[in-house]
Amino acid sequence: MLTIVYRSEAIDRLPYSALADICLFSARKNSEQGITGFLVEFGGIFLQVLEGEAEVVDRLFARIVVDPRHRDVTPLLRETSGKAPEFGFWAMNFGPLDTPTFWQAIFGTPMRSEDFRQRSHGAGFAHDVLSRAYMHACIVADVDPAARDMVRGNIPVLVRS
Repeated sequence: MLTIVYRSEAIDRLPYSALADICLFSARKNSEQGITGFLVEFGGIFLQVLEGEAEVVDRLFARIVVDPRHRDVTPLLRETSGKAPEFGFWAMNFGPLDTPTFWQAIFGTPMRSEDFRQRSHGAGFAHDVLSRAYMHACIVADVDPAARDMVRGNIPVLVRS
């Protein structure tokens, strides 16, 4: 299994509804290809993790790199392992991070957009944010995160917290 974590910047800020539509479209396509993952956005900065068979994930990432809706696509982590997917419950899901309550609940402190912009270049920070947002989404959706080993690649029901 290949895991890729990357960062990019939006060309134009998209409303939540547009991001949700992208997520649902991607979830359907990813499910067909056995890809799982999670996407977060804060202040026009995207962090995303993709997991799956190496050739399939590489092909998807190549398309993402040339997607005109964002720029400065920067791979932060590329890891091959024999482990089960860490973000495996959904084929793709989306977590908006623009609410102070998320940062307070998950990190214990608010996050300023500029701080996120600077820190989002770090692989450890990006993976931590994605992991915590994924766990938060599992709680909001009333899903046991441990179920990721049993049920893989669901299409999300988006819940705005």
